[in-house]
Amino acid sequence: MQLIDGQPVFAATDLVGYLACEHLTALERAALAGLVERPEREDRELDVIRRRGFEHEARYLAELRTGGGSVATIERTDDEEQGERIRRQAADTIAAMQSGADVIFQATFFDGHWLGYADFLLRVESPERPSVWGPYHYEVADTKLARHVKAGAVLQICSYVEQLTEIQGVQPEHMKVVLGGSARETATLRVDDYMAYYRAAKQRFTETVLGTDVAPAPAAAYPPRATYPEPVEHCGVCRWTEVCALRRRQDDHLSLVAGVTARQRKALVARELDTVVRLAAAPIPFDPPLDGTSAATIERVREQARIQVEGRGLKKPIHELLLPKVGEPIEAERGLATLPQPHPADLFLDLEGDPYALEDGVDYLFGVMAMDGGFRAFWSFDPDRPDEVTLAGEKRAFEQLMDFLTAHLERHPEMHVYHYAPYEPTALKRLMGRHGTREEQVDRLLRGGVLVDLFRAVRQSLRASVESYSIKKIEALYDFTRQEGLRDAGSSIVEFEEWLQLGDRDRPATTILASIETYNRDDVLSTLRLRDWLEIQRHRLAETTGQEVPRPAARSPDAPEQLREADARVHEIAARLTDGVPDDPDERSPEQRATWLLAQLLSWHRREAKVAFWDFFNRLGMDVAELAADKQALGPLEGVGPIGEPWKPSARARFARQTWRYRYSAQDYDIGPRSDLHDPVLYRRQPDAKWSAWKVRADVLAIDDIHSTVDLAWPAGGDPPHPEALV
Repeated sequence: MQLIDGQPVFAATDLVGYLACEHLTALERAALAGLVERPEREDRELDVIRRRGFEHEARYLAELRTGGGSVATIERTDDEEQGERIRRQAADTIAAMQSGADVIFQATFFDGHWLGYADFLLRVESPERPSVWGPYHYEVADTKLARHVKAGAVLQICSYVEQLTEIQGVQPEHMKVVLGGSARETATLRVDDYMAYYRAAKQRFTETVLGTDVAPAPAAAYPPRATYPEPVEHCGVCRWTEVCALRRRQDDHLSLVAGVTARQRKALVARELDTVVRLAAAPIPFDPPLDGTSAATIERVREQARIQVEGRGLKKPIHELLLPKVGEPIEAERGLATLPQPHPADLFLDLEGDPYALEDGVDYLFGVMAMDGGFRAFWSFDPDRPDEVTLAGEKRAFEQLMDFLTAHLERHPEMHVYHYAPYEPTALKRLMGRHGTREEQVDRLLRGGVLVDLFRAVRQSLRASVESYSIKKIEALYDFTRQEGLRDAGSSIVEFEEWLQLGDRDRPATTILASIETYNRDDVLSTLRLRDWLEIQRHRLAETTGQEVPRPAARSPDAPEQLREADARVHEIAARLTDGVPDDPDERSPEQRATWLLAQLLSWHRREAKVAFWDFFNRLGMDVAELAADKQALGPLEGVGPIGEPWKPSARARFARQTWRYRYSAQDYDIGPRSDLHDPVLYRRQPDAKWSAWKVRADVLAIDDIHSTVDLAWPAGGDPPHPEALV
């Protein structure tokens, strides 16, 4: 949003920003009116993303040049007045289209009100859809780093298509999104599928900023009065993010409560509980119940607000254990009961990854610490180029890590590997699939319950006066001080990207990598200290309740013998097929690529099934907040009671059914009447049982999105085993 020749001019990014956050549009209007100066955001990670975006764009341009067609580049210079420059660029774009260039790079569109820069215009020979210049027209292609098409990218291209259509006299049939990643995929979308939505969104935007013929838009104001800076995903790239964060801090906004969702905030504000202090003082249970939120969920949010208010002004965060209800036992496989018996051979694991490097991202450092503080770092350096991080190096580092963990587990079957949050097991599964190696070793870690997530233990066992439960935010609880000053994982990514940008001769011998390694060592040492502190809390829980806190049940890491034999045969054939095939995909001949792909197909179906199994078991171990955010689950559930009289599903049915109604927190879900349902509580009671032991013996009859209720049909007679959630 800018003034050109004294007139407001909008861009596609303004429209995308409006749909992401109307408060952003209000701030931009205030800046345009001169009421406030636009802030400059200095963010090195965003700089990395921009640089990677330019590199992706340059690669695609090079590919187009190799095709042999003519390429017209619309030059952007700084030696002209802004309005003159933009009009000249728009005129140059039209001239290039009229000349029939095969590719137009950095095309500029400007109609006096909307300004757009399309990455590429591609000529399409089309006698049946000619332009004003002849039997051809142009389509828009935009490069995006994302691996999947996002709505914002589509709207942005639609804005270019609208002006392109006006200029060339025909609407292109397709538009293209050139995606990031090594697959180099180009998504081709039908323009007609999206233009109606684009026009509706654009109309909403223009009515907001300019008004209508009968009702002009309200004057810009600062701070904006009609909107509020609710935290949204767009905050991660917005120039106003610090301004909005300060406003929320000053207002004691509910988003400061750890774990609260946007839906919960909206319901609380409707009840006039619009600050952390007011929420902390609210009596529970709420009467009447809060719309779209279960009593258990809102009690958890309210109690989190309470402890945060109590901890304000103190030098150190306070915490309290989550105790079982009076008369109830401590639940197995949950919270502090997920901690296995400590063992001298226990290990602590943390990975460092860069999602932007090597096109598909790379995990470049695998750090492991033993109980005695001994630390090992497995770097993803190329086997043949030790100063380069490559995918071949990632494969080798992953294999070294898995071989190390497997050998350690063989020597110490009772040891465990601790980590914080799901990144580590998720990465191990991804690397196993990416490189087609060490599948059985990863399976053993997962089957045997060797990997222990301390984040889940923390969230299910205690609450603390912190606004986030990231490990760095809770380290004050156990008095941990870091050696390395890197702020977070984003900072380590920036440092690694800086190292990648330096040539071999310019790279400091060890400075940057040593800093990252120290940061990683801090992470695993912090995880170790947290585990020890949680053991102290476990002892406190036992003393407070007078109960023994159960340890998780032992699980066998070994697959059934029949499955092991089948895997061995597959691995033998795959090894023969890939013998002599380079690890680096770029070094493989077409025949070697085909052979490598054939080897991966041998166990493809089992690998695909594993993903579903892993997700299923991970879901069964989630806490209520995680379940509410997962579309494959519904919960937590709160019983309302039986509905109506028992009934029979058919005249021939032998057994009657009784409908029971449950309330859940408003959420997105994929569960329906034909879903195969399981109860996480039953899983935690019998984790080694067959799946049938965890099934919910009821059918979904109806789900009411408006009132957030679900009706289940149980066998009639008695009180059914009410589920905590449906998975």
